[in-house]
Amino acid sequence: MADVSSAEVKEPIAPKVQIASKDSPAPKVNDGANLNSVLNLVGFFLSLLASYLGGIAGWFGGKPNSELNSIYKTLITPSDAYYKYIWALIFLSEGFFAVAQLMPVYRHHPLVQRGIGSFFFLACLAQTVWQILVGYELMLAASFVVFSLFLALSTILMRQCTVINDEDHKRIALINEGEVAENEAIDFTARPPTLAYFLLRFPFALHAGWVTTCTPVVIAMAMVQLGLDKEYEVWVSCISIPLIFGCCLGLLLREEKGVPSYVFPGACAYAFAGICWELYAPSNLILGRHDEATITLMKNLSGFCAACILIVIVSRCVALFLRDQCIKLTKKDETEEIDGVEYAYAKA
Repeated sequence: MADVSSAEVKEPIAPKVQIASKDSPAPKVNDGANLNSVLNLVGFFLSLLASYLGGIAGWFGGKPNSELNSIYKTLITPSDAYYKYIWALIFLSEGFFAVAQLMPVYRHHPLVQRGIGSFFFLACLAQTVWQILVGYELMLAASFVVFSLFLALSTILMRQCTVINDEDHKRIALINEGEVAENEAIDFTARPPTLAYFLLRFPFALHAGWVTTCTPVVIAMAMVQLGLDKEYEVWVSCISIPLIFGCCLGLLLREEKGVPSYVFPGACAYAFAGICWELYAPSNLILGRHDEATITLMKNLSGFCAACILIVIVSRCVALFLRDQCIKLTKKDETEEIDGVEYAYAKA
């Protein structure tokens, strides 16, 4: 029998959990899962109709978003072109999710049942009410609703992060205990760039990132409508951008399972770039309400934050890719043969 040095210790064995392999389906939950799936689909179509028929076509008696953005232009309102592209991608990706979560392969997926649950339906309701209130120029009420939308989407991201940690722990426990081979254990964490990631995680990270930047915009629009002093708008603008910027860096630099998240910070960087682009040629409303120094400050601040987030995303992605490749190369040597059986071990 080969000796293992004292500097080398075996991986700790985690408690025994239910076995999951490629031949076993996703764990099922109670019949309420079907109700959630139907509500998610209904909620998606409600938000889609409200956003496009009301927000773009001006149905329901309200004004389209393009007209409202011109009337209540703020220091942190992105360019209209940026709105069109991001909302199209958000609803397209959420549409794929709404259909996919009805299929048996995803209907009982942990990220759907425990990670999303009924919060997507609540987010869709908030999205619908928000668009209607904005269309009727009820900006103060809309600011409260968009904040509730932000909370619903943030809850989905936090719940999915918890599910990812739990499922990854279960998978490692099964492999360490020898109940299932590493290449046979089902991975319910939906890591990128798998199809499950783009169906079950990508839409909500994108939506949450964009709504995070929309929340202070709607608050500033309410201030403009109420005729408050322009200094309040400046304070909201100057505080919100660095605050969101710090949250994005936190998501990019964390080491927990399910992170770093590139989509949420990417959506925020996209919004910051839209703000910077809009302030390069500000509208007459902005020029009449704010001095040149304030406009230049917000333009430089938003541009700086957008560039920094993009640089961190690229550098972080490259660094983690190189780290994973090094781990794969060194992992081959971290085994010890005992009585003809190879065991994996971790160096102390």
